[in-house]
Amino acid sequence: MNVIIAYLETMFGAYPASPRMSEARAELQAMMEDAYAAAIADGLSENEAVGKVITEFGNLDELAPVLGISREIHPQDQATGQVAPPAATATGLPGSATPGAAGARPSGYSQPPAQPLPTPPSPAYPPLPLAEAKAYAQLRQQTAPRLGSAVALFVCGPALLVALTTLWPSGEQRIGSFVGILALLFCVAVGVLLLVGRSQQLKAFARIEHGQFSVSPEVTSWANALSQQYARRRNGRLQAAIGLWILAIIPVMSTIVLPSGWSGAAVAMSLLIVAAGLLVFLPANWAEETAGVLTQRTGAAATGGFGAADGDDERSVVGVIASFYWPIVTLGYLAWSFLWDAWGDSWIIWPIAGVLFGVIAAGFGSLESYRKARR
Repeated sequence: MNVIIAYLETMFGAYPASPRMSEARAELQAMMEDAYAAAIADGLSENEAVGKVITEFGNLDELAPVLGISREIHPQDQATGQVAPPAATATGLPGSATPGAAGARPSGYSQPPAQPLPTPPSPAYPPLPLAEAKAYAQLRQQTAPRLGSAVALFVCGPALLVALTTLWPSGEQRIGSFVGILALLFCVAVGVLLLVGRSQQLKAFARIEHGQFSVSPEVTSWANALSQQYARRRNGRLQAAIGLWILAIIPVMSTIVLPSGWSGAAVAMSLLIVAAGLLVFLPANWAEETAGVLTQRTGAAATGGFGAADGDDERSVVGVIASFYWPIVTLGYLAWSFLWDAWGDSWIIWPIAGVLFGVIAAGFGSLESYRKARR
C-alpha cells in the first residue's frame, strides 16, 4: 500500500492543490485500495496486486472525467475555449447601440480585435510514452548483470598477477608474471566487450538517456513505483556489498603476521572481495538508476548506466581508457621488474593502479553529473 500512496502523491503532486483535487485524490485512493484488496483476495502477490492497480488507475487523464477534475487537469483547454467579451459600441457599453456622450468615439474609430489568451508554451521535447519507458526499463534490467560483470572484471583482473608474482618459486617468477599478465589482459578485454555490447543495445533508447523527452505524471508515477518495488532487494544487496568491502581490509591487514611471500596473495584476495561486492550490488541497482533517468532526477552518467547517449559518451570514455590504461600499467610493471629485478616488490603497482583507475572512473562520473546539473 505504501507504493500506491506514493504513486498517488506523485501523480497529484504535478497539479496545483485545491479542495476538489484533494477530494478526487481521496476518491481515487479508495478505489485503488478496493482494487488492491480484491487482487489480494484473488491470490495475487503484493507486487502483482500493486502492478495491477497501477495499470488500471495509472492514467489520470482517463480518470479525470470520472473524478470531475478535467478543468483542474487541463486548465489550458478551458482558457483557450473562452470567448472574448463583446466590443463596446458608441456609448462605451457592451451591446448598446444608442450613442452617448460618456462613451462617444471619434469618427472612423473601430474597436481593436480581441487578442487570444496566451497558451502555455509547448514542451521542448515530446512526452515519453509509458510503453517506451517500460521497454527501456526492461532492457536496463536485462543488461544490468553485464555492467556488474564488467566492473568486477576490471577490479579483479590484476589479482592473479599479483598473487603469482609473489607465490611463484624463486627464479621462475617471470613465468608467473607472464601467466598473470595473460589473465589481466583477458579480464580487461572481456570487460570492455561487455560494456561495448551493452552500449550498443541501449543506443535504441538514446533520446531517453540524452534527456530529450518531457516528463509526464504517468511515467513519473510508474518510475517511482518501479523504484519502490525493487528498493528492498537493492538495499539488501547494498548492505551485503558494504559488508564485503569492509571485510576486504582483513587480507591486507593480515600481511602483518603472514610470511612476506604471501603479501601478494593477500592483496589479490582483497581485490577479489571488492569485485564480489560490486558484482552483488551493481546488477540490483538498475531500478533506481532507471527511475532517476525517467524522472530526470539524474542523467545516465549519474546512474552508472554505461549506456547510450550522454551517459554512454562518458562511460565509453572510461571503457576506452581501460583498454589502454591496463596495458600501460602492465608495461610499467614489466619494465620495473626486468630492469631492476624487482619481482618481489613490483606487485605493489597493481593495487595502486586499481585505486587510480577507480578515481578516474569516479571523476568522469562526477564531471558528467555536474554538466547535467548546469543544463
